[in-house]
Amino acid sequence: MGLVTPSSTGNDTDQKPLTPRVDSLDGTHIGLYDNGKPAAEPLLTAVQEMLAERYPDATFEWYHVEHLNQIKNDEEQAAVTEWAEDVDVAIGAIGDCGSCTKFLTWGIEFIEDAGTPGVGLIDEGFELDYQSNAVERGRPLRYKKTPVRCETTDLERVRDEVTDDVLDGIIDELTRPLNDKERADPVAQ
Repeated sequence: MGLVTPSSTGNDTDQKPLTPRVDSLDGTHIGLYDNGKPAAEPLLTAVQEMLAERYPDATFEWYHVEHLNQIKNDEEQAAVTEWAEDVDVAIGAIGDCGSCTKFLTWGIEFIEDAGTPGVGLIDEGFELDYQSNAVERGRPLRYKKTPVRCETTDLERVRDEVTDDVLDGIIDELTRPLNDKERADPVAQ
């Protein structure tokens, strides 16, 4: 009987660091990245309303992907990166199914590539999907789990589900300094 190791010495991937976080959201230009899922707009709307209450000097700018699969298009990817260059931080939503979560990580990756701190909002059940797709993208991309479920479009329901604790977690992901794994210089894995 032999032992097969799943590791390989070929095709090493560079691990890319995250963009340094901001000290505070006060006075920032906050990007809201809608990945095209039905629940994205109401979730981001509720988050924007709560952030505007806490940070009245903050401004907001939206980016809407018409359909989540559209992010596979090179022109759309370039447009997301260009948009992200003009905001101080970005919040993306929503990861609530396998491919939806995958393409949300792509969007957050393009935001980070633009030098903008990003955080993805995901349905609580899709944490492992987000983490594994972030590994595939070569970065420990940050995220916040939310109780908002797949396809939820009722804004009042979403407002009830996006609690102060959820908002505090989003703010933490955008302001907490990078840890060693997140700020490390790129190294081959």
